[in-house]
Amino acid sequence: MDHIKLLNQLVSIKSYSGEEDKLRNFISAWFSERKIKNDIQSGNLIVHFEGKDRSKAFIFNSHMDTVSKGDAEWKYGPWNPTKVGKKVIGLGASDMKGGLVASMLLAETIAAKGKPPVDLWFTYVVKEEIDGSGTQSFVEWFNMKGYSKKYKEIAGIFTEPTNLTEIEHGHRGNIFLKVTSMGDSGHGARPELIKKHSVREMVKFADILQKQFKIWMKEYSNKDFGPPTVGEMTSVQSGVAVKLKGSNSEIEVESPNKFPSICISTFDIRTNPKFHSVAFEKISKLGKKMGVQVEYVFPPAPAGFTEPSEKIIKVARKIIKETKLTVSKGSADLGFLTELGVKAIIFGPGVQDQGHKVNEYTFPEQIPQAVEIYRQIVEAWAK
Repeated sequence: MDHIKLLNQLVSIKSYSGEEDKLRNFISAWFSERKIKNDIQSGNLIVHFEGKDRSKAFIFNSHMDTVSKGDAEWKYGPWNPTKVGKKVIGLGASDMKGGLVASMLLAETIAAKGKPPVDLWFTYVVKEEIDGSGTQSFVEWFNMKGYSKKYKEIAGIFTEPTNLTEIEHGHRGNIFLKVTSMGDSGHGARPELIKKHSVREMVKFADILQKQFKIWMKEYSNKDFGPPTVGEMTSVQSGVAVKLKGSNSEIEVESPNKFPSICISTFDIRTNPKFHSVAFEKISKLGKKMGVQVEYVFPPAPAGFTEPSEKIIKVARKIIKETKLTVSKGSADLGFLTELGVKAIIFGPGVQDQGHKVNEYTFPEQIPQAVEIYRQIVEAWAK
């Protein structure tokens, strides 16, 4: 099938995190039309091929969701894929519908050739851009079904965009926190009566946390991952009345002449393995000392890492010429497979720095190149 046509079809389907059903149904129908069995697992889509050697398995992971289009105006529209020169522009074109296409076309190729050398799993997961719960759910299911014990050896590839020039063998973990500070409410015309300002309390906490992170960055630095970092106040709510209902917030805008009694902010913490296990305890302890409440926004996602000496990396580097071996400063779903003992890498078509940008683009010519590289890696790894 024309890879550009398939890429356009995927980009044209809105698939925000938590809203992947329409795209998953399209992918499922695409496989069914080709007589390729596929199953739904907690919102994910799974395709499984039994191989000649049932003692080994290779997993391909691709996420179906995208971030939101943002507030800025798109030149051609986020879901109107447009070819300009060698580029295709559209939301998710690089992150990571190009990788989705490569995975789907590889599965189609495998199905046409009969049994692959080892068991192959193609996973199309939800919510990677939020909390990685799609991949986490697959890993739990895979383990519960006994597959992790059945296979003597498991490797994998995440088809995230790396320009086909980098092999990422690790990434940092992430912890998204919600911090709540309280203060006095009162009339805006009488600031002298306000002894404790909720927004200023939040700023104070953020400043102290930033200073503390300078200490932690030195204490928990890592040669592969670098130091942990804090993205402070990635969102702020103040001057509103927030009524908490479970995990959702019902917001009512109040008058601008009233001091807010509550301020809620989110913090983006990026971790390495050593800091990941102690981060929440340390930050919540600091919050308690300063009189603010610290909570998780989503369950934390672990760092991922595969040693450069592992077979999957040696095989990939032999096949992919002139590539760099890197550890991502961002976060991905590799960590969930790392915890399962799977040796995996991140490698795929798409422009790395285009993810989460307005007028995101990819070079579709990389897609068939990726399909061929994936095929060669599986064949070589299986031997």
